[in-house]
Amino acid sequence: MLVRRPKRKPGKLVLYSRPQQYMQVKAAIVAIAVTGMTAVTVPAFALVQPAFAREAILLVQRSLQNGNSKPETKLDVLLRELANLEVEKATLDVKHTSSNEAIEEIDASIKALRNRIDEILPKSNAAISNIVTEALVSKIAALEIENSLLEAYHTPYAEVVVSTENQIRRLWRRVASITPQNPKDVINPVVSAILDTEVANLKARRASLATRYTPDDIGDLLTIDLQLGSLAQRQAFYNS
Repeated sequence: MLVRRPKRKPGKLVLYSRPQQYMQVKAAIVAIAVTGMTAVTVPAFALVQPAFAREAILLVQRSLQNGNSKPETKLDVLLRELANLEVEKATLDVKHTSSNEAIEEIDASIKALRNRIDEILPKSNAAISNIVTEALVSKIAALEIENSLLEAYHTPYAEVVVSTENQIRRLWRRVASITPQNPKDVINPVVSAILDTEVANLKARRASLATRYTPDDIGDLLTIDLQLGSLAQRQAFYNS
C-alpha cells in the first residue's frame, strides 16, 4: 500500500493532489473569519481533510446565524461593509500600480460609507473604530492559522509565505493607526486565544487519528505535527 507523505516544493503548495479543494476551503474559512471572531476557531485540520472542512464550515455558519437572533439593522450592514473594505485595503500590496488604483477605489467607497453611517449615527467614530479593529484582528488570526499550514510545506522564504506575512504586518500597522497607544494589548490576547483553540483542535484531531492509526494516516499525522510546530512559534510571539 502506498503511503502518502507531505511534499515540499518551493513556491508551490502540494496537498495530496487536491489543490483546488484546498483553495476553496481556505477561502471559505478566511471569509467566515472576517465576519465573526468565533468563526476562526474552525479546526485547522479541515484544511487537511476537505470532507471534514465542508461540514465544519457549515456548522460555523449555522452557529453564527443562530447566535445573531437580533435582526440586522441598516447600520449593522453599513458597518460590516466598511470593516470588510478596511480589511481589504490593509491586505493589498501597494507596491503594484493596480493595487494603488484599487486602494483609491476602496478609499472612495470607505468615505461614502462613513458619510452614510454618520447620517444614521452622528459621532460614529467610536463605533466604526471598534468594528474595524475587530475585523482587522480577526483577519490577523485567520492569516496566522493559514500561514501555519503553508509553513508545513514551504521554506520561510517561499513567495506564498512571505506574502501572507506581509499581509499580517500591514494589518498590524492598520490596527496601530486606530489604537496607537496599545495595539499589542488589543491584538495579542485575541489572537493568542484563537491560536490556543486551534492547537487544541489539532491535538484532538491527532489523538483521534492515532486511535485508528493506519499507514494511510501517516501523511495527515505528519501534516498536523508540522502545523503544531509552526503554531507553537506563533503562540510564543503572541503570548510574549
